[in-house]
Amino acid sequence: MANNRLINSLSYLSILFLPVLFPLIVWLMTGNNPDAHRTAGRAFWLHLLPTILMIIFLIIFGISGFYLNDVVKSGWIAIIVLPVLALIAIASYLWSLIRGIQYLLAS
Repeated sequence: MANNRLINSLSYLSILFLPVLFPLIVWLMTGNNPDAHRTAGRAFWLHLLPTILMIIFLIIFGISGFYLNDVVKSGWIAIIVLPVLALIAIASYLWSLIRGIQYLLAS
């Protein structure tokens, strides 16, 4: 754990400089180091989560727009779902910062 502390921390803190790319590279390069591999994988999926949810929302919003044929109903779906997605994105960002700092401070 102590040897991997910096790379584990950077995997999470990369949300500030390379959100998805850095953890993906570390995840692919550390197959022989289970601790760093697992941490980079978790950071990768944590950074990718808001993007995946936004794509799912856009698909649902598009499908509802076709089937409802009502702009007001589609608008209400967006008004309800977008704040939830924003909260998930903010929580993901903050959790990445917290985990990165925890790995840096771990002894």
